[in-house]
Amino acid sequence: MGGGGAMNVRRGIPLALGAGVLFGLSAPLSKLIVAGMDPIALAGVLYLGAFVAVSVGRLLGVTRGLHSEPLRRLDVPYVLTMIAVGGVVAPILLMFGVRAASGFTASLLLNFEGVTTAVIAWMFFRERVSGAVWAAVVLMTTTGVLLTGVAAGGRSSMVGPLLIIGAAIGWGVDNNVSARLSHCDPLILVSIKGLAAGLFSLGLSWATRGSLPAPGSLLAGLGVGCISYGVSLVLFILSLKVMGAARTGAFFAVGPLAGALLSLVIFRSPFTWSMAAALVLTAASIALVASEGLRTDGRQ
Repeated sequence: MGGGGAMNVRRGIPLALGAGVLFGLSAPLSKLIVAGMDPIALAGVLYLGAFVAVSVGRLLGVTRGLHSEPLRRLDVPYVLTMIAVGGVVAPILLMFGVRAASGFTASLLLNFEGVTTAVIAWMFFRERVSGAVWAAVVLMTTTGVLLTGVAAGGRSSMVGPLLIIGAAIGWGVDNNVSARLSHCDPLILVSIKGLAAGLFSLGLSWATRGSLPAPGSLLAGLGVGCISYGVSLVLFILSLKVMGAARTGAFFAVGPLAGALLSLVIFRSPFTWSMAAALVLTAASIALVASEGLRTDGRQ
């Protein structure tokens, strides 16, 4: 790598790390808010916050220089799937899961999104999945078992983690669908998803509960969505422009670890051996997927 390439990586790493950390904070911060707010409403408000942030990013020209094309009629089914699965179903499952599980568990299990994306691509789109990714699947499955409390014989703790894994599967579908829209401006796609899904979920909450959340909770949710989903994506795209997809994805993957560590601080959770093992397994799975991405990037 030449001097210019090294400089690009040095510029891109803080952007990617910032994007990952901000996204990782979403689980513990959402757990704080969801204690006094309908999970469906919070899911909607988070995406409305993302809509606000990416709209500002579009005005600032964040995606200027990235090749993009306008949406076509053939893209409509993919856009609708992206909104329904990635913008409505997955975040609602996550918010119910976050409410039922610990912040630590929710943060680490978000890493399932990466492996479910790869497995879904293999199952439905005939994409190659390497041995490293399969090893990451095994590690994250073991992590899931540890965090559900099955190994300790606990049953009541399974609901939250299973809901979070369901959300990760939903976002795995969303990621594969969004890959079919890679010719479009990513901020436009997130604007569409954020506004449509956010208004739908907030409306669904109002229809089922007959009222909207308190203004303080709404503002808190908008703030978290703006920072953890919106600003995180803007930083991700800036890093993408500087050092490419594989390296950006590798450093972005620290998000679940950052969220888990913050959860320990916020909620003062007792740190058990199973949590320590889950932390190590998650870090190992992240390293496997990241190293595979970097090797793939090097061959291109």
